[in-house]
Amino acid sequence: MEYNYNQNNNLQQPNTLVFGILGLVLGSIFGIIFGAIGKKKAKEFTAQGGELAGASKVGFILSKLAFIFGIIGVVCYGIIIIACIASSDFRDALLSQYGL
Repeated sequence: MEYNYNQNNNLQQPNTLVFGILGLVLGSIFGIIFGAIGKKKAKEFTAQGGELAGASKVGFILSKLAFIFGIIGVVCYGIIIIACIASSDFRDALLSQYGL
């Protein structure tokens, strides 16, 4: 019985999980970046003959969630910034500070 040990597949599996976790923990912009990297690592893993099971499957799912939550976070931050700029208090403070 011969055991086919593929070193590269064993390294890709935890990489997918690590990038998925980092994306969720760091959130927002980093969630988008690490989510995209995690999804890419999962695709490379499956392209090399690996099967998405266990840690690699969890990492792929976490990467997708990190990517989605990152986009939602950036959109929410953008809405908050636009709302702050558009509010009369912010505008009045800015105008009075610069004497306009």
